[in-house]
Parts: sequence; structure tokens; C-alpha cells
Amino acid sequence: MTHLLPLHFLLVLNLAPQLVSGSPKQYFLKYILEPPPCRLKPESCSQFCTQQEECPQGLQCCSAYCGIICSLNKFPAPE
Repeated sequence: MTHLLPLHFLLVLNLAPQLVSGSPKQYFLKYILEPPPCRLKPESCSQFCTQQEECPQGLQCCSAYCGIICSLNKFPAPE
């Protein structure tokens, strides 16, 4: 029985919940409310948005280094 004690200890450590900075509600809301990162470097950082509906047709609301903007947001062309 004593040889199983280290295994039980390891099992409890692996099943313990991971620490998340902030509350779990904030953690999940961030990924629900914030747009995804832009796939390419944005053409210009002049058209900001908070929702997809604010972007003209053909552009997507995405998160870039200059803020949340409307961009083409297409996959990079394969080389």
C-alpha cells in the first residue's frame, strides 16, 4: 500500500485545476467578445471597429498591433 502513495500524490497534482489569472468569467468573456487576431499585417490602421457589422463588405474586424481594425484578414499566400 505504501508504494501506491506517490502515485496517488501525482494523480492529485495532475487533476488539480490550473491557476488562471483573473476570474474564469473574465477569461472566457475575453475570447468571446474580442475579435480574433489579424492573419496578415494590416494595410492601414485608420478604420477602427468594435463589431463585425461596422466593417464594410469584404473586410473583417480583427485585432492588430494598432488596435481592433477592419482588415482584409485573408490567409497569407503560400510561397
